[in-house]
Amino acid sequence: MARKLLEAADSKLARQQEEGVEVLRVLPRRKAEKLPKSFWLGAVEIERLHRLSERLGEAAGRPISETEAIKGLLLLGEKTDSKKLLGFVKDAVFESK
Repeated sequence: MARKLLEAADSKLARQQEEGVEVLRVLPRRKAEKLPKSFWLGAVEIERLHRLSERLGEAAGRPISETEAIKGLLLLGEKTDSKKLLGFVKDAVFESK
C-alpha cells in the first residue's frame, strides 16, 4: 500500500488545482482511432472491387487503393436516395447467390 511521505511537497498539478488555476493541455487531442473491420466477400465482389479500383486509378492518374474506393462508395451511399441504394443492394445480394 502506498504511503504519503510527510516531507514531500505537493505536486505542481495539486497546487494548481488548489489555487483554481486552469490547467492547459500539453498534448494535442488524438484523432478518432481507426478500427479494423473485416468483411467476407465472394470472388465476384472481390473482382468487382479490383476493377473499380483500377478504373478510379486511371481516372485519377494515380493508384487508388481498394480501401479508398470503399471509402468513396460509403460516402456516395450516404448521399444517395435510400430506395435507389436498396435496389442496388438487392441486385448485388441476389446476383451473388
